[in-house]
Amino acid sequence: MNSFSFHDAIRFKLATQQEDTNAKVQVFIGVFLGVILRWIYSVAVNVIRNNAPWCFGPWTMILLRLAIALVTTFFVFSGYWQKVKDQPASMRFWNALAYGITMDVIVSSWIPSAAC
Repeated sequence: MNSFSFHDAIRFKLATQQEDTNAKVQVFIGVFLGVILRWIYSVAVNVIRNNAPWCFGPWTMILLRLAIALVTTFFVFSGYWQKVKDQPASMRFWNALAYGITMDVIVSSWIPSAAC
């Protein structure tokens, strides 16, 4: 199993190759959904803990968050694809989803929280 290649991720080398497109789409969507689900989870935790209303922030914050999720997903996918391409299809999506959740934990520490 190959390790993450930072150089390949920066050049988006792996994402632009044309091999096994359906599997790549599956992994890309898995990582993206992981990032989005973790964001929704963090809002839900705030709602439960603080008895607050459901608030994702102003539209600009939501659009910023989605843009960051797409960029993060594309960047992470470029380096992560080599690790999961040989896995069975049933495991590939769930591993990508878990990886997306993990990446959002790291990236969300740099994103300002939405004030509602």
